[in-house]
Amino acid sequence: MNIFRFLFLLSVLSIPGCRRQMPVSGNWTGTMTTGENKQIPFQFFLEPGSPGPAGYFINGPERTPIPEIQIQQDSLTFFFSEYGAAMRGTWDGSTWRGKFFRYRSDTSWNAFVATPTSEGREPAPAAIPSGLSLSGKFQVYLPGDHGTDSTTTAIFWMRHDSLFGTLIAPDGDYGLLAGTQTGSHVSLSRFTGWQAFLLELDRQDTHWTGRLAARSGKPMVFTLGAQPAVPSTQAPSSETSMKNPKAPLKFWGMTSSGRMMNSDDELLRKKVLVIDIMGTWCHNCMDAAPLLQQLYHEFGKDGLVVVGLSFEISGNPETAKKNLALFQARYGLTYPVLFCGSTDKMNVQQRLHSQLNGFSGYPTTIFTDRNSIVKRIHIGFDGPGTGEGYQHQVGQYYEIVKKLLK
Repeated sequence: MNIFRFLFLLSVLSIPGCRRQMPVSGNWTGTMTTGENKQIPFQFFLEPGSPGPAGYFINGPERTPIPEIQIQQDSLTFFFSEYGAAMRGTWDGSTWRGKFFRYRSDTSWNAFVATPTSEGREPAPAAIPSGLSLSGKFQVYLPGDHGTDSTTTAIFWMRHDSLFGTLIAPDGDYGLLAGTQTGSHVSLSRFTGWQAFLLELDRQDTHWTGRLAARSGKPMVFTLGAQPAVPSTQAPSSETSMKNPKAPLKFWGMTSSGRMMNSDDELLRKKVLVIDIMGTWCHNCMDAAPLLQQLYHEFGKDGLVVVGLSFEISGNPETAKKNLALFQARYGLTYPVLFCGSTDKMNVQQRLHSQLNGFSGYPTTIFTDRNSIVKRIHIGFDGPGTGEGYQHQVGQYYEIVKKLLK
């Protein structure tokens, strides 16, 4: 071939417009590389929308909306404003390649790749030998410098050819993990943008050993011990308490519309309050939001008010207003959610530790009577992925609210 003709054809083929266009509708699969070079799988779906494309991550039956999607020529970016993160990548004609950025003072990143895929049925996993099926409730044993921690539990169940499960710590669960079991090996994962987990378990003699890898940091290594009846991992309400039991919890903050509101607001007077100490970045807070909205919708006419006190990763008020608005729209929240500053230690000390003994994390839900006296404090939240634990918790919240409204 004439050298000039060859160079001309090569230049034409290299023009971006000659490459396969990036599909903006359909399913994608990909992997993210952890700090220890493990591959965390993920799936998502994109569809055209107005004013821009929409999409969600897929974890078994769960669908987690992608907050913001931006497409500019061959560039595709997912923004996670609440978490202070983004997935930025470029389409090369067959693959979306890029980096997941976690924006902090020590910004970190993880490489990822993803490709469009069809919804074709995956081959069934190999048959599981009798007696090896990972199903039921387990105690999780975490070795440490000060002995073995056994405050976490786990639950697993099979549905068709898939395996599902989660770990349940005292402050809430890790979210629904989905995957498969092949013989004596189990691989489960979860990816929502702000969450990225790979759980691998192997049967050794009479017990299971596990490794939970996240986006960064060392994997959590543990063993499972089966128990016929696992006690609730919910931390006792006495672990967090008011320093002055006769004093109301004082709070103040800004709504997503910019209105300032505090605990003496006319809207809250002589009301039974459910005060949710949370953050728009917090997975367990996301799981709790629909239940709190359900309670507010059902009992608001009887004198119940739900208030969210949101402590954000960013202390910027404009960013916070945006994050609160996204959070409220995603879960259809009609109760007020207040920006109470950042998760900075000094801010949390001033607003929470000064009034509460043993405040340990998000969410912490406080129930008060009509005189603003704290009657119950619930630590953490077990989401729908915990099955019976979630249903028990829903019943518990209803029972507390009904009793306070009498």
